[in-house]
Amino acid sequence: MKLSRFKNPETERLVFTNTNLEDVALVFASRSSPIVRKYIIQPLYTKEEEAVAHINKLISYLEEDKSISWTLINKVTNEKIGSICLWNFSQDRKTAEVGYDLLPEYFRKGYMSEALQAVIKFGLNDLNLSIIEAFTHIENESSKKLLVTNGFVLQPEREDPGFPKNSIYILCK
Repeated sequence: MKLSRFKNPETERLVFTNTNLEDVALVFASRSSPIVRKYIIQPLYTKEEEAVAHINKLISYLEEDKSISWTLINKVTNEKIGSICLWNFSQDRKTAEVGYDLLPEYFRKGYMSEALQAVIKFGLNDLNLSIIEAFTHIENESSKKLLVTNGFVLQPEREDPGFPKNSIYILCK
């Protein structure tokens, strides 16, 4: 599987582009925001160089077929509003994890649900995944609602090693 050869998803309101160095401002804004990162147990970014390093890692992961990360762009305003990715692929390439974030001014407008639906379709149809997983903080009600609304099912018996406050959801083909 060569992840970079696939056509990027697109939705009614969103264009997906592979995350690249033109996205430094977006990555820095989201990863330095206490609102966006409220439930992520990682230090907030304090300088743009951290965003550059992160993007360079994402680019190399795409080249190595380890993950695919997209920047979400509003079709009408051309504003970069968030990101979504498929990563942490299983060895047999049948399972992957979805990750996502959105700038706060775009919360509760349906953008992430729209993006997630496109990534689910891409993962199950184009990549032929059998399972898409999502790990989210037990207190992140918006993320849990997003996942359940889009067909993910809580796996209460599973634990995220090292992150005891995470819940695991899965969507099966």
